[in-house]
Amino acid sequence: MCLENHWLSEPGARHIRSPNVGGPFAGSNPDTIVIHFTDGNSGAAALETLCDPGKNVSAHVVVGRDGSLTQLVPFDHIAWHAGESSWGARVKFNYYSLGIEVQNAGRLVRRGDSFYSSIGTEYPAYQVCEATHRNELDPTYWHTYSVTQLEAVNEVCALLVSTYGINHILGHEEIAPNRKIDPGPAFPLDILRHRLLYNPQPPETIA
Repeated sequence: MCLENHWLSEPGARHIRSPNVGGPFAGSNPDTIVIHFTDGNSGAAALETLCDPGKNVSAHVVVGRDGSLTQLVPFDHIAWHAGESSWGARVKFNYYSLGIEVQNAGRLVRRGDSFYSSIGTEYPAYQVCEATHRNELDPTYWHTYSVTQLEAVNEVCALLVSTYGINHILGHEEIAPNRKIDPGPAFPLDILRHRLLYNPQPPETIA
């Protein structure tokens, strides 16, 4: 996988330009990757939302459950994915970060032997885990990520780290803890950033 003019140059990667885009990053930014989930939306629904000029939201890349990659915004331009956000002394993370949206239903609700997303989609038990969110005290149910898409996220993030000198990989839940829960405890966020930032060697997988 490589880049050409700040776009993924991968045979399977799609390019769909979102109209919801800011100007070029200032100075040496971006220096951060922010991981999100699509919160119940299918890949197609997420792309529709992120490309809707009336929604004022976007991301740089959407990773499908099958590992497919769709880039919406070039990596040298600002996408509108972080919203009101802060971490350490920094605020307004749209201006410093690349947004990666991963197709996932997020938190699920159990009703009997069935599990449902926030929009009412039912998920099989083998796609569900019980885990405690980093910002919460009690375990709840979560949609798991597929091995294929985790490998795709790992590959994209490794490329971005090496190309742009990324210093931080954060979850939306960490920069907006009072209003966001993505990517949630089913995503191996700590493993991803440890391998790519603190133990720099080509990791095979984060699954």
